[in-house]
Amino acid sequence: MPSEFSIVFLALWLSVVGLFLYSAFWAFTIRRVLLTGLYRRQAFWVGAMGIYFVSLSAFLSVALTFELNAFYVNLLGALIISSGFTLIFLWIDSTVRIARRSDPLFRDTLHWSKLRYLFWFVTLGGAVGAFFTSIYSGFAAATPFGGALLFGAIALLLSAKRSGDKTLRRHLRWTGLCIFLLWLGSQVQQPLSYHIADPYLAQSLTWPLVLAGAYCLYRSARSLIPLGHFKGTDSNVETTPSPPAAPMQ
Repeated sequence: MPSEFSIVFLALWLSVVGLFLYSAFWAFTIRRVLLTGLYRRQAFWVGAMGIYFVSLSAFLSVALTFELNAFYVNLLGALIISSGFTLIFLWIDSTVRIARRSDPLFRDTLHWSKLRYLFWFVTLGGAVGAFFTSIYSGFAAATPFGGALLFGAIALLLSAKRSGDKTLRRHLRWTGLCIFLLWLGSQVQQPLSYHIADPYLAQSLTWPLVLAGAYCLYRSARSLIPLGHFKGTDSNVETTPSPPAAPMQ
């Protein structure tokens, strides 16, 4: 008979996966009707990251719950986790640079234009380290997503206050919150797994943060859809001009 914690975990997991999938579906759907290339690019990023987070969530949940540690499981975990370092930071880096161009004063938030090279070095090093650690020591021993993601989340939240684009301002705010919550979830996952014997309880304490991050990703996609940025869906419909009104007597 399943325990109470296993039921809670299953409900949280289904909610997280469903919300990430819905975020990706929404982002790819609205991308086709957005007018501005910048918004279409951001919608693509949201959709792509939604798909990645689904794969990461599914792998970690199944592998940690059933305590899978075979070589092929660790290899798959190495590929998923190490690629996440690069993909997530690439998403952050491109979004912060877009945010700077939307700032009327063109301010360099947290000196990002200079520090980004250091963060890229640290991120790529973390990705390589996570890959080999996952293979030789198990994916559960891999270092969680590092401080570069936290710094990126802070940069996005600050950039949201400086952006002159109202739509992009909302998008940056929700994106920054999403990355912060997912980073926080990755930080508590490993300590809880070490100190709590019941894997369902450990993940039930972690996944509310992931669920909140998934909701923020969904709102990040929704923030890109003001009516003024949609392509006209009836542009090919031929309309008949109405006749001029008769002059009043």
